[in-house]
Parts: sequence; C-alpha cells; structure tokens
Amino acid sequence: MAGIFGKTLSELTSAMNYHLFRQGIISGNIANADTPGYTAKEVVFEKELSRELAMSATDSKHINPSAGNISGYTVKDDPFSRIGNDSNTVDIDREMMKLSQNHLLYSASAQMIQGKLDALKEAIRGIQ
Repeated sequence: MAGIFGKTLSELTSAMNYHLFRQGIISGNIANADTPGYTAKEVVFEKELSRELAMSATDSKHINPSAGNISGYTVKDDPFSRIGNDSNTVDIDREMMKLSQNHLLYSASAQMIQGKLDALKEAIRGIQ
C-alpha cells in the first residue's frame, strides 16, 4: 500500500504511534500529580525528528527501522516544570493542555489516514 500513497501513510502511522506513546507519558504525569517528589516527564521530540529525517530507505526492499517502534522514544524529565511545595513538578493545567493538544494531533492524523482510505475506496468503485 506504500506504493499507492507514497510515504504519507507510513509517516501518518508513525505520527499516530508517537502521539499514542506521548499520551501515556502525559497520563502518567496527571496520575502522579499528587505524588510527593514525582518529577514530570516529557517525550523528546527533536531527537525523533532528526532520526526520522536522517534515515531513509534507498531501496524498496529495505525495512523502515522506525515503523511501529514506540519503545525507541526518549523520555526525560520535563525541563519546563516547576517544583512545588512537596517537590512534585507536575502542573496539572499544563498537563491538561498538553493532553488536549496531543489528542487533537492524534485525531488529525487519524482523519488524514481515513481520507486517504476513503479516496482509495472511491477509486476502486470508480466514483469521482
């Protein structure tokens, strides 16, 4: 199916995998908002972007090493977090904003994939 859509479908799938992984990290932060001493976590995006841009298949028979790999993401302490009275660095308002933003980006990727598949269905049926 990569031949029909080029790299679009695999890139959208990678984006959805990234947002799914990030959702888990954000949810973990929210779940530990009242845990004394808990340090908020964040997924490092720049490293993933540079890795994605640096790697390219030179032959159609090559395996894409990042396809479906959600365990390769780097999770670090959130550099923008502030330490509270109980040494907890989770800002619930900021985490909810990140959760909402992440959900929006995940949904947008899913809608784009659905649009590509709908276009394929129409092409198969011969509808214009």
